Amino acid sequence: MAFVSEGDVSFYSTFTYLAQTLLQTHPEVKVQTIPGVCSPLAAAAGLGIPLTIWNQRLAILPALHAVSDLETAIATTDVVVLLKVSSVYEQVWATLKQHGLLQQSYVVERATLPEQVIYADLSDRPHLKLPYFSLLIVQVNRADLG
Repeated sequence: MAFVSEGDVSFYSTFTYLAQTLLQTHPEVKVQTIPGVCSPLAAAAGLGIPLTIWNQRLAILPALHAVSDLETAIATTDVVVLLKVSSVYEQVWATLKQHGLLQQSYVVERATLPEQVIYADLSDRPHLKLPYFSLLIVQVNRADLG
């Protein structure tokens, strides 16, 4: 039996729950995990930027349930990645505007797929209609990449 996953099976994947259940109900089964590339790394590669450099701190929020989580991440890290941002995009956009971070933010839809779409500088994009597989990368504190 095989389970195919978008990205890496150990990074916020449904595979984890399925494998745990399978092992509980059938302990004799051997589960082999083959790593993939997780979406934040794939998105950064698609943007042509490093996700982090030097001593930058990274926060990855799997789903934004409260804007206060984003506020905390902005205050305490250098790079923030929001997974599955589609349902809260307009709230996130307003928060990024308030903090002056729209120009250093990127949305990547369907990273690595042929239909991948990238939006850079979100200043004029307050109402994007995004698919489920969309993430947002915010460079809170840009480091000199030169």
